[in-house]
Amino acid sequence: MIKKLLNFFKPDVPIARETDKSKIDRLYKKYRWSVFLSTTIGYGFYYVCRLSINVMKKPIIDEGFLTETQLGIIGSALFFSYAFGKLVNGFITDHINVRRFMATGLFVSAIINLLLGSQSLFIVFIILWGLNGWFQSIGSTTCVVGLVRWFSKKERGTYYGFGSAGFSLGEVFTFIVTSLIVTSFGWRHGFFCSGIVGILGAVIIYRYFHDTPESKGLMPVAEYRNDYEDKPAKEDSVTSLQIGLLKNPAIWIVALSSLFIYVVRYSVTSW
Repeated sequence: MIKKLLNFFKPDVPIARETDKSKIDRLYKKYRWSVFLSTTIGYGFYYVCRLSINVMKKPIIDEGFLTETQLGIIGSALFFSYAFGKLVNGFITDHINVRRFMATGLFVSAIINLLLGSQSLFIVFIILWGLNGWFQSIGSTTCVVGLVRWFSKKERGTYYGFGSAGFSLGEVFTFIVTSLIVTSFGWRHGFFCSGIVGILGAVIIYRYFHDTPESKGLMPVAEYRNDYEDKPAKEDSVTSLQIGLLKNPAIWIVALSSLFIYVVRYSVTSW
């Protein structure tokens, strides 16, 4: 079972390179747009499955299923597992099939939302919503790695900036469409809606996201765009580079800054 799971997440195998210049340009354009749009839309659906509980807190409280304090604890379970999951899954993503990993994360998150729509026990909410945080953490790491593999150094900021609109689209859907469903049919149907949307997003990612240019018979993007990374003094393995990053003080400063931004952001969107 474990062996099959590991094989499922292995990176796609490189195939023979295409040599026709016009075909290379055509394929690169096609796959790059496919990657960009699928990650943008897919990450928006991640947010639908993450923010769903925010629009259901009041009806859940009004119906007497859970209290404000219990919902606060449930929300904290997601944030703690999300933070730890981002650290761990960020390391994993550099070694794995990003298409399958991202699709799996969203699919499991969608299933969790469907399960939450069918029960109301406090302890079950904590466990499931905590698990949701872990699988939610897969979304951003796979998006970033996917963009790095398909867009060169000088392009990434631009495409990441436009791609970041995806989570805003997810927020819009949640606070309008999901809220409308909750108002019309009740909070349980809000979870059902988020789960169905999440499954749709997982299908889109699995179908239109692509692991690496090499798996499509193309050269690495740095070679295609003639935009090479700054090479270190010596060639290190991916794992040693990852460990080296943890020793960089600038990384921890950015992490702390992000922490405080998230405190402000979610104190508003969650409560």
